[in-house]
Parts: sequence; structure tokens; C-alpha cells
Amino acid sequence: MEQIGFIGVNDKKDLLLNIAKVMTILNKNVLIVDATVLQRLRYIIPRVSSTPTYVSEYDGVDVAIGFMNLGQICNYLSTPSLNYDYVLIDTDNPQTFNSFMIPNSKRIFFSTSYDEFELQRSLEILATLRGEVNLTKVIISSDINNKHDEYLNHLLENYPVKWSDEVIEITDTDTDRNATLVNQLIKQISIKNYSSIYKDGLEYLISLILEGIVSQSDIRRIIRKK
Repeated sequence: MEQIGFIGVNDKKDLLLNIAKVMTILNKNVLIVDATVLQRLRYIIPRVSSTPTYVSEYDGVDVAIGFMNLGQICNYLSTPSLNYDYVLIDTDNPQTFNSFMIPNSKRIFFSTSYDEFELQRSLEILATLRGEVNLTKVIISSDINNKHDEYLNHLLENYPVKWSDEVIEITDTDTDRNATLVNQLIKQISIKNYSSIYKDGLEYLISLILEGIVSQSDIRRIIRKK
């Protein structure tokens, strides 16, 4: 099982659903863990019990909500270990960042827009680091430019982070937001209505997670087909 961390206070729920959907089509068993403060997926994924913690399925993707660590998910599923190829953990706070041991993840993505609130809140997570970690930037914005990126790099320069050379850009245009709203309305995960630039970023992100296990051409084929 490979644990992949996604840190940052921006709304990543639909991005993770899209990632997981493509990976499941590629025959990877994937679990999304919503370990954020607001637990936005709780309002998208139907409850399967009256308990505040549960694991449910959404259009072929398993999602865990309300848990504080992987051990609690194992207990809920009555299994000694999680039977998933990949566990994608979404966290936006120091508590679950540490309780899920995100620094020990196979790969960690730092996801943010250029919004000042999101940047400063996300830095609170990095401030809890006790040693150097490797991070990859995921920029989600409708306006990705060098000036904004220089400011972001300035804010990040004093933290114990080794930044990957790769920078993933995910567009947040009206087209992409409308595609997300349609998915939520029909209760399905579909990539076809997103912009071509969004699809390019999604393809690159998934290829980094899979690290050559699946060819980029196969990832591209699924994204263009789905």
C-alpha cells in the first residue's frame, strides 16, 4: 500500500475524486481519506451509518470520512491492514497531518491557489515540520503566472522542505468549475467536461503518483475517454 499525502487548505475533494476515478479504471484499488477540518466530502458522499466515521463508495471510489488515523479505518473495516494499492489523504490542518504521519508518505503534494488566506493557513502545517520533507507543488488557479509563483516561493523559502523540480498546474476556470458542479449534480465522476489544460495537469499528477507503473499514454487515454 502506498500512502500519498495532499496538504493545503484549498478545496481538493473533486480533484482527488478525479484522480482516484482514473486510477481505479487503471485497475488500482484506491481509498480517499478526507482528513480535513470541514470534511467537505461528507456532504457529497452518502452516509452508510449513523456514526460520524464511515467508509462509503462513490461511483466506484472508496472514501473514508471522520477518521484520525489509518488504524481507526482498519478497525472500522475489521481488517488488520488496508487492502488498497493507494491511499490518498487530504489534510488541511497540523493535527491530521501528524496523526496520519503524512511526512512518511510515498509522495506529498502541497496544493494551493495564490489566495493569501489559503497560503498562510497552509504554512501553519509546514510550521509543524520537525525535519526535511520532499514536497511537490500543485497550483490550482485560473491565473498561473511567474509573479504569483515568485511570491509563493518567497513565502516557502524558510521551511524545511525539499521541493521537487516538478510543478503541477491545475486550472480553475469557469469550464472546470462547471464540470465539477455537473459531476456533483449527477453523482458521477466524469472528466470529459473539464478543460484540456485541466486534463493535462491531471494526467501529469497521476503519472507522478504511479511513477511509471502505468504508461502516461494509458493515463492520457483514460482521461480523454472518461
